[in-house]
Amino acid sequence: MTFSDIELAALAEVLEEFTGLVHDETRRDSLAFAAAQCMASADIPRVSAYLELLRSPEGAEERQRLIDAVTIQETHFFRNPPQIRALRTHVLPELLRAARSADRPLQVWSAGCSTGEEPYTVAMLVRELLPNATPDQVRILGTDIARSALEAAREARYGLRAVQMAEPVDLARWFRRDGEWFVVRDEIRELVEFRLHNLVSDDPPFDRDGVDLLLCRNVTIYFRRETTKALVRRFHEVLRDGGYLFLGHAETLWRINDEFNLVSLGDAFVYRKVDGRSAGERRHVLAQRRIGADPVVVERRKRPERRQARPERRHGRSSISVAAPRPRPASADAHLAEARAALATGRYGDAVRAATAAARVEPLLVDAHVITGEALVNLGRDDEAISELRQAVYLDPDHAPAHLLLAGALARIGDAVAAGQAYRAAAATVRRLPPERVSEFFAGRDPEELAAVCVSLAQQAERAAARQRRSAR
Repeated sequence: MTFSDIELAALAEVLEEFTGLVHDETRRDSLAFAAAQCMASADIPRVSAYLELLRSPEGAEERQRLIDAVTIQETHFFRNPPQIRALRTHVLPELLRAARSADRPLQVWSAGCSTGEEPYTVAMLVRELLPNATPDQVRILGTDIARSALEAAREARYGLRAVQMAEPVDLARWFRRDGEWFVVRDEIRELVEFRLHNLVSDDPPFDRDGVDLLLCRNVTIYFRRETTKALVRRFHEVLRDGGYLFLGHAETLWRINDEFNLVSLGDAFVYRKVDGRSAGERRHVLAQRRIGADPVVVERRKRPERRQARPERRHGRSSISVAAPRPRPASADAHLAEARAALATGRYGDAVRAATAAARVEPLLVDAHVITGEALVNLGRDDEAISELRQAVYLDPDHAPAHLLLAGALARIGDAVAAGQAYRAAAATVRRLPPERVSEFFAGRDPEELAAVCVSLAQQAERAAARQRRSAR
């Protein structure tokens, strides 16, 4: 079945009206495929009749089927290692202590939890810290707009792809094998509840000031700015003072909300609700913290490429056909676009493959090496990432994100001298970037603030190098 552009635009508008999710030109083929399947199942051959049903009060069930078909349900356990380290070593220990001292349960909201990997991961991290935790002590709620995703989450059976980022010790401890499946153990499942919830139209599932930790990763990238602003205001209301908000690596509150502090925890940036101190302290600031002996590392956050304007209405027939799969991209630009999309949604292995393919077509393509390096960093493969990122800064000595990613990887493998040099280079290049490039590369952070962070990290690395030299004598 083939849809016209105006038909696809109308379908996209209905979905956005009810869910806030934007289906721009880059997502039209997936929308067409999902709509064709749903129309066939409902035995509705005409798009106009299907749209009429979707907009009607009687269309709630069909809207849900279409939502289930179009939502992306691709995630992993222990996704985003820098954030996992921050949760394990700082955030959860602090929040558990606070909850215990106040004689109340720890409350966690995983908003847009998809098939459940994220809330189950949090439960596993909680069990590490509090082995005898009960549902009365820890409440973890996973919500999603896709009913089919929540059904899979409650079943708690996962394939190898979903657990590929888990360490062997975690696989053995928190899963039991059932043939080719990995099944979450009951002591983890009992801490997690799932609920169907629409982030745009439903009231929050917690009372005001009731949530200690809120994770909403790689969700707002599919919303318009005004939708995200309204959502983040609700997040701020339900978080306790001092509560944490975790977003995806491609998401930021820059020009969205200034009521959170931006906190650097090890390799990760997270947001924290300020606790009613002075107005000057309520601003969107960078608060540096150390986790153990690990260096503080600034992540590169590059916005996924997507159009914010409403779908353009054009007459005529679309070239999108749902009968046959799309061919693999052949050009370097197509591979690079695929790599960026994979990186933005946390499919780091796919990002490496697509960016590597782009570099094979065009070896001097700087962004191909940068994306490969960033994806490898997120996969914990720092040695390989360093090779890619060194190629990137050789090709473009003024590429600030490449210097910054390179510095972090060097620091993690213990090469403090080279890390210090890379942080100094990052500081210098950040200061030379025009504001619009800072916004593109670093999600709108202030260049002087970012440069100051780089200098501070360089000084930390240089002190570590000095200690290494003294101990070697």
